[in-house]
Amino acid sequence: RGCPACSDLLVLDGQDRVVAASGPEWIGRAVDVSDGAADTIEGPLAAPAGTPILRFITPVPDPEAPGSRLGWLVALFDWERETEVIARVRANLTSVGLDADVLIVDASGKVIGGAARPGSFWHRGRVLELRSPNLAKFPSTGRAGSSEGMLFGEAELSDGLPGWRIVVAQPLADAFAPVRRAASLLGAALAAILAAALALALGAARRTTRPLAELTAAADLVRRGRGAAPTVPLRSRDEIGTLSAAFNRMSVDLRRAERDLVDAAKFAFVGELAAGVAHEVRTPLGVLRSSTQLLERSLEAKDDEARELLHLLRAEVDRIERVVSELLELGRPRELRCEPTPLAPLVFRATDFVEAQAREKRVVVRRHATESDPEVLCDPDLLYQVALNLLVNAVQILPAGGAVDIGLLPPRDGYGGFVVRDDGPGMTEEIRTRIFEPFFTRRDGGAGLGLTFVQRVVQEHRGRISVESAPGHGARFTIELPLVGGLA
Repeated sequence: RGCPACSDLLVLDGQDRVVAASGPEWIGRAVDVSDGAADTIEGPLAAPAGTPILRFITPVPDPEAPGSRLGWLVALFDWERETEVIARVRANLTSVGLDADVLIVDASGKVIGGAARPGSFWHRGRVLELRSPNLAKFPSTGRAGSSEGMLFGEAELSDGLPGWRIVVAQPLADAFAPVRRAASLLGAALAAILAAALALALGAARRTTRPLAELTAAADLVRRGRGAAPTVPLRSRDEIGTLSAAFNRMSVDLRRAERDLVDAAKFAFVGELAAGVAHEVRTPLGVLRSSTQLLERSLEAKDDEARELLHLLRAEVDRIERVVSELLELGRPRELRCEPTPLAPLVFRATDFVEAQAREKRVVVRRHATESDPEVLCDPDLLYQVALNLLVNAVQILPAGGAVDIGLLPPRDGYGGFVVRDDGPGMTEEIRTRIFEPFFTRRDGGAGLGLTFVQRVVQEHRGRISVESAPGHGARFTIELPLVGGLA
């Protein structure tokens, strides 16, 4: 049932008569089976219906007499259907551009089946003698000239099968057509190669000179010191590409060093200003505070208006005192006491301190920790002040119902840090570029020195600080410090 090519199955007795069959018309008929035959394959044989058949014969052993047989089991196969695989093979060859004859040849060299090209003179019954692989001898009865210009390949069937061979025949004109096409294309290819070589030579020359011209122009921009740090595109990985990459790094480092020098000058100016202000202002402020307190005690209880004015005066004196204290803190030279410090306890301690003020303003403070607590090299007291300043600024800028998020950053590129984000009014580009300037503030009563202090501390720790903000989308401050052992 599973073999479409199987046409009949027969069982023969000892007198070679059919005693059982898949078709009733075979019952009682005699089948010529040669004496002594065992496990043979015969064919293709002519059949009454005109379709050639392939006959498989195997003996049925006698269980009571070892070495003898009771009869034969015969299987008849439709030869045309059995050789359909040859037609599929030829179709596959044709699909890849190989139009050839695929033939089945018996031991005598006679063609007994296969699939031929349309119009081919190979057909069943023609004799072909193969002397060696890829070489054939044709009988004189063949078509005149038919054996000329043919290429052959042949392979024998596996052991245990008839001595048949599979032969593939192709006209030499078709076999060598790719060679002729290649020869015809060779001249055009040579001309194209010459033209391409010339174009490549011109391109290589331009590829060499263009980066050098870009480097020259970028170096001139660095010399003039205008605008952002100039960079040149990396167009290759050769020596010029390495030089371009080194120039880009140098340009960025130079601009960073320039910004650091400007910031250092600002800090030096603020320090000098703080010392001068402390010297000139603190003593008069102390006199003003003492005089105000004496006046308050000497006033009569009924003079409420004067007492209110004195109270206002003392509040303003205290505010000026706070500004002077911040200036002294900013300008005072100090030695960093850096030590390996986990970030989470330090940052969230500042959060605990700010939460009471946040609750009074009805501002929510949310914490976000990471699976690992980065350990950075820092002065714990100064870094605590940095986190506290950022949190206080965020809480003070927010209206009631706002939210502040503080979270740790996963270690990256040798740095660890934290981020403070709020959903407040945000900043314009102009404000964002000035928030680290001394005395610049957006809050009423602010001194404008908190973020200047934050920037100075981060830079002293060889860290990085960045701010992202847009009007109506809040602000995000990111602090990154070197990990313990993370930077050379």
